[in-house]
Amino acid sequence: MTKAEFQKIHDEMKALKAAGKQDEFAKKFVTKDAIFMGPLHEPANVNEAAKFAKSEMMAAVSKGEFNITIDEITPIGDVVIERCTIHAKVASGDKTGWSLCVWVKDGGAWKIRNSCTTFKVVPSA
Repeated sequence: MTKAEFQKIHDEMKALKAAGKQDEFAKKFVTKDAIFMGPLHEPANVNEAAKFAKSEMMAAVSKGEFNITIDEITPIGDVVIERCTIHAKVASGDKTGWSLCVWVKDGGAWKIRNSCTTFKVVPSA
């Protein structure tokens, strides 16, 4: 897989999330035993992450504009390690973040097995 091929996957995932189709997103792009780690929640399985995505806290965040740039992909057989930079425009301002994702082949399709995302925190003055 190339960066361009994974970018197409990210574009499709972004469209599903924007349309509020979390269940379809999970079926198509997430393994059943996936774990998501992020700054706003404890490590979460696919069901917990979908529930969190529909929460009030995420409602404000989901209205933002997110652009993902794939910095690097490292294929290892039927596994790909992907590192990305995230640029977000949300109500509280512009944010920069990063993700590290483990993708695996599942039923012939690339799916997320583990995902860890973080954002830069600007210290208070």
